[in-house]
Amino acid sequence: MSTERDLEGRRMKDDRLPEVTLLFDVRGARPENAVGVGEFWYEPEIWTLLLPPASKVLYAALCSFLGHGQINRRDLRGALKSCTDEEIARALEELIRHKLLVPADRVTNSGTLPGYSVRSIEEFEG
Repeated sequence: MSTERDLEGRRMKDDRLPEVTLLFDVRGARPENAVGVGEFWYEPEIWTLLLPPASKVLYAALCSFLGHGQINRRDLRGALKSCTDEEIARALEELIRHKLLVPADRVTNSGTLPGYSVRSIEEFEG
């Protein structure tokens, strides 16, 4: 269960987004009304949830990168072109707070890579 302390611990260091963020798809089967092609899809109901607009856009963008298993800093910034890195970090925190993202960092020989499990909008907690 995420707490405010967990969220605080995930904030960017030095006001920078990580170069690479790992993504894990735990949404389940693709629903019939999914938007997108093949493994690159999202649930259109994201637009109806009580979330800030940046968080909605970011969720759809993260879903579109799930097939790659990661998203890089440039693509995070590209998804929210008018947002600063700090605003992107806040959008990520909103998605964590509402249970659409679950921190899923991975330890490697060269260090810890940040990551998230992306959950279905059915898991949304308002």
